[in-house]
Amino acid sequence: MTIVVRPVDLDSEQQELVSVLQRNLPNLPHARRFEWLYRQNPHGPAWSWFACDQQADKVVGIASVFPRAMWVGGEVVLCGQVGDFAIDSSYRSLGPAVLLQRATFEPVNCGNLAFCYDCPPHEAGMSTFRRLGIQANCQMYRYARLLRADRKVQKFLGRGPWIGPVGTVANLLLRLQTRRRQSVPGLEITLHSGRFGEEFSLLDEQLARKEVIRARRQAPDLNWRYREDPLHEYQILTARHGRELVAFVVVWVAGQDASVVDFFGLRFPGVAVALLEAAVQHCRRASVQTVEAFLSDDHEFSAALKEAHFRCRSAAARVVAYARPGSEMSVLLERRSRWSLNQVEILA
Repeated sequence: MTIVVRPVDLDSEQQELVSVLQRNLPNLPHARRFEWLYRQNPHGPAWSWFACDQQADKVVGIASVFPRAMWVGGEVVLCGQVGDFAIDSSYRSLGPAVLLQRATFEPVNCGNLAFCYDCPPHEAGMSTFRRLGIQANCQMYRYARLLRADRKVQKFLGRGPWIGPVGTVANLLLRLQTRRRQSVPGLEITLHSGRFGEEFSLLDEQLARKEVIRARRQAPDLNWRYREDPLHEYQILTARHGRELVAFVVVWVAGQDASVVDFFGLRFPGVAVALLEAAVQHCRRASVQTVEAFLSDDHEFSAALKEAHFRCRSAAARVVAYARPGSEMSVLLERRSRWSLNQVEILA
């Protein structure tokens, strides 16, 4: 078996690309998201590579890099996020995985990207990076807040006539334990139903810091991610002090569960907690049972999540960055700059 890796032509090989993804990552309708993710990205088209079995003359794996604008060292640079990494089950060994991982470094080594980063979801996903001698730059953590106890009551007690009364009491106790009465004078929190405008771009620029690495949140970035996504519908809540936009939160509801996909803004006293509470109430009205959020290990809003009764439940994805060896970016990343990441930064 001889495995070789080659670039994908997104025009002539789209069908093959989608086919490889669909048989290996079947939980997503890849054909529906292809144009949006691979071609309509405001930062440019994706790079993709096939892993091919030369002897069998077939494609057995794929990896892609999606361009992302990131704030690094107080400036915006073009980076790339590795995603849609998939290999056929009979070829899932370290060799093909390392070959594909190396291929994702090509746009960086050629100078098209300042760096690229991958988000292996578990320890096993770090095996290719250990082989390449690369360590994780930061760790993501999963936080969760229980809004309703019905599922947990049923899990522990099973089905029966007692489920209704027990669930009612449990839900009442849960709401009493997490009740908040504190408000922030002059703060207005509303549902944002339209597209993102210039005020969001201004907020993004206002929060640029030299010591922080994070995704850019200009209006075109936000519109592409949250208003043009063909698979998901997002709810956005904004916080304004006076007439000034100071923070926003993005929520995705899926059945009885919800995710705080993005959480961004100025650190005014009480604003972050008030905005999270408003998001929780929005989810409660949608009969959500659990709300979760993902933040990097030294995110500035970790304390606000805890104050809003979110609990750290588990370690999640690692974030592993690659910059051209010896470059200024490589030196900067080695200084252990603070990565301020939400769930959106680890979603492909």
